[in-house]
Amino acid sequence: MKKNLVLVAFVVALTLTSAFVVIPTRAGIESRTWLGSIDDWDDYYGRFVYGYEEGSTATLWVEVENDFANKINITEVIVGFDWNTNYTTLLSPLVTIEVTRVRYFTVTFTVPFANTTATSNMFLHGYTIYVKHVNATGHLVNTMTRAYTSSPEFAIYSKVQMEAREKARLNSQLGPPIGGFNSTAAKILWSRADNETNVAETMYAQGDFIVASNHYDEALSLKNEAYTTENAITGGVQGAQLTLIEAQAESFKATANYLNGLSNMWVLIGVAAVLFAIGYIIRGLGALRKPAVATA
Repeated sequence: MKKNLVLVAFVVALTLTSAFVVIPTRAGIESRTWLGSIDDWDDYYGRFVYGYEEGSTATLWVEVENDFANKINITEVIVGFDWNTNYTTLLSPLVTIEVTRVRYFTVTFTVPFANTTATSNMFLHGYTIYVKHVNATGHLVNTMTRAYTSSPEFAIYSKVQMEAREKARLNSQLGPPIGGFNSTAAKILWSRADNETNVAETMYAQGDFIVASNHYDEALSLKNEAYTTENAITGGVQGAQLTLIEAQAESFKATANYLNGLSNMWVLIGVAAVLFAIGYIIRGLGALRKPAVATA
């Protein structure tokens, strides 16, 4: 009996204790957005990243909803990174959020340089967003913190790495003309550019950003040369063809105007002459088709 009472007391105590355990939650922080960042897939990291170049300005935009039963006052918004640095926005005066309402806050800071003892572009960084607020019912009860912790997704791009990314973006946007190239020389140059692009992508994925950047330079140069060659070889021919077409159009236009100015009689005479000529031609073709007369 005593054992049963002890067991019941232990269960009750455990239940009461668990009621006061604070479970980490991201409730209250509805979303986060890195303004002006590189929001894209990165082959080196093998995932989607949010990245800035070293020394640039990063801005975090945080959406906060009040899901409490009463209005609250926001005092601070903080983003703390795994390089043991917190960046804070102090709100003065305090910002009040009514129940179920949403407000937006920003945290701005200078991105540290990539190659230091604490930060690197060789791997991604994780961070935690904290939103501190106080009870706003008229009495300062306590200070609470709502936190959101990310998986490693923040990239600090070195200058060389960012240059390689930018050249890759430009290279991907520069495609062949609609319908392709007409000249063989331009096609060969474009094929060489594709090979350089493949090498650049491989080097970037392996972390050799300088070599990748150089190969992207070569790919862009070859693509530019392909367009120049195409214009030099086929541009003159196309120009001559266009001139001929324009001349023919003007000739047809002049003929139409001339015929339009003639009287109906002359038009009918002209039509009869054309029909006679066609008949004469058909007759001549028929004569050509007659078998030759055999001779003894």
